[in-house]
Amino acid sequence: MFRTLLAVSLLSLAMIVSSENAAAPRVKSRNLFCDPCLRIVGGIEGAVEKGEPGLEQLAENICDDTLGHIGDLAQQCKDWVEKDFQKIMDKLNSDWSAESICEDYHLC
Repeated sequence: MFRTLLAVSLLSLAMIVSSENAAAPRVKSRNLFCDPCLRIVGGIEGAVEKGEPGLEQLAENICDDTLGHIGDLAQQCKDWVEKDFQKIMDKLNSDWSAESICEDYHLC
């Protein structure tokens, strides 16, 4: 009798845990470059909405602020901004979100 009660209790607990995990949203894993990308593209997006000039310089400043302390990553970031700035702008103008742009570049 005790073994049956224990087995039913364990089975019930397993079903509860399983149903809770199925209902929980899936959390995406993010790499080292995701947050800087989101800050850069989000910064550009916010500046566009406010009509601010100097968007490319703003993005390069964000590169310095977020990656300047890690070797030459700030310069690599600036090179990426310079190379793909128009593509980023085109995607923002086509209503892409910062997250979808960063995912498209495989940075998130």
